[in-house]
Amino acid sequence: MSALSTLAKNGVAQRAYGAVLSSGFVPRRAFAHYFMNRDGLRSRVHLQNFYSTFFPLSLTEATARVWLCDESGKVIAKKSFTVPPFGQLYLGIEDIVGFDLQVEGMVFIDFQPPAVIRKQLKTIPNLQQLTVQTPFWVSYRDEHDNYMYVHSIESYRGKVWGAVWPLTRIMAHAAPERAAWQSWRLLDVELLDELQVVAMNHSHAPGTTTVSVIDDAGATLWSQQITLGPRASARLIVPESDITTWKAKKNPGSVRVALDPLLTGNGKPYVIMRYGGGPLSLHHG
Repeated sequence: MSALSTLAKNGVAQRAYGAVLSSGFVPRRAFAHYFMNRDGLRSRVHLQNFYSTFFPLSLTEATARVWLCDESGKVIAKKSFTVPPFGQLYLGIEDIVGFDLQVEGMVFIDFQPPAVIRKQLKTIPNLQQLTVQTPFWVSYRDEHDNYMYVHSIESYRGKVWGAVWPLTRIMAHAAPERAAWQSWRLLDVELLDELQVVAMNHSHAPGTTTVSVIDDAGATLWSQQITLGPRASARLIVPESDITTWKAKKNPGSVRVALDPLLTGNGKPYVIMRYGGGPLSLHHG
């Protein structure tokens, strides 16, 4: 049971928490994404000042704090950026680190609401359940300027900002939700030339998962078990020989990706693939 669910059952605590929220101390979680700057792909972060959209009568700058991690989860760069009202940022590796660097891993962003905005958060309906998050996009560009865009779907669960202590600690150290997951996206084996799967750990706790490629009936065709620390990621390459074997057998006709378990509730993997000799494509799940 979450800390907020527990508060909701205690009338005194609920009223006290409501007063804290009305004062602008609303918990924030930083959305996280996969950043890749190697093996022919270059990433750029796309971030917008969404506070301007929700509060257009209070046009003000906002601060985006960006953390970039390597595959082990180690933070290799942290930098703050000012985003003007209705403005946007396009951040490449040089913007975040200061120079070009061959790296891949998690990037997460906390978008701080200005004081004038924090005072207005209490006008949002269902205040007791309110959590501010920072959705953003990442583009992936190859050497031929083919672009792929993917939006963020999970936040880094190991840190909470904006709320009062000890709520920030309780929320950040809650046990991660971990359950088996199978994609509903079917990949046509006949056209499949290349397949990579990126798994990430968005939680504060280490976790072990098995990454698999399965057929229509759920039978495992290929798998690899990995253990990831907090903020860590792993890009697994399905052997080309396996894909060639699937094609030669003409069975299965399509495959799917599975993780058992996801390391957080919506921490679905990224899938990088190449169809019919074309450019790489990248998507969630």
